[in-house]
Amino acid sequence: MKHKSSILMKTPLLHHISLLLVCALLSACSSTPKLQKVETSHVVLNANTVESTDSSFIKTVLPYKTKMDSIMNEVLGVSEQALLKGLPEGTLGDFVSDAVLKKTNDVYKPSDKILADICLLNNGGLRSQLPKGKITLGNVFELMPFENEIVILTLTGEKTKQLFESLVENNGAPFSGATVKGKGKKMTELKIGGKEFDITRSYKVATSDYLAGGGDKYNFFSSPIKVDTLSYKLRDAIVDYIKEQTKKGATIKVELDGRIKYE
Repeated sequence: MKHKSSILMKTPLLHHISLLLVCALLSACSSTPKLQKVETSHVVLNANTVESTDSSFIKTVLPYKTKMDSIMNEVLGVSEQALLKGLPEGTLGDFVSDAVLKKTNDVYKPSDKILADICLLNNGGLRSQLPKGKITLGNVFELMPFENEIVILTLTGEKTKQLFESLVENNGAPFSGATVKGKGKKMTELKIGGKEFDITRSYKVATSDYLAGGGDKYNFFSSPIKVDTLSYKLRDAIVDYIKEQTKKGATIKVELDGRIKYE
């Protein structure tokens, strides 16, 4: 699994700091010190922490925490509604996949000049919702705490068909750039970029490096025709998209558009 932990704690004002008190006892038979025991304790560091505490460690860390909080409290934009996960379709999944596809194609410069057709992510990778009102940098870190980067996989028509068949069978996932219909667990209709799916051509899919490696059982990503890496984090794409909308004077507003439907 390629998820990497972020240094941001889930609640910016609540940090648990482990103080390691090491007791090193010297062996009678050797002059080399040997670690015999490690004891840990926890100190809750928040707005109520008494700054006059005797702990010099807390006094040292507190300025860095204050600086981190000021960074994470930066307002990126405003949402007209809370964005929530949902199946087969949710406002959060629609927003994130649309944002990632847009920013991917803004920075993607392929030699064949063909941009990504679709974006496919997973609900499990969305770790929190986005609130109604102000969206801060901290909110986006909570939503996407991992360091996963965007990759573009060029898939055969057959692999692309398997991708959407799996999506229909598993009651949806966050995706953008296509519409799909199903009856029960069987796919009955697929359009990509507004055009009827063509199994004889290849398609480019923007996704995370974790999913591209088969994470979350996305086995249809195996043996792609080509892999393009952007060195561009999913989280950064979301941040850039929200800032872009704010610069245009727009708020975030998402309406479910029926990109996946079941008969």
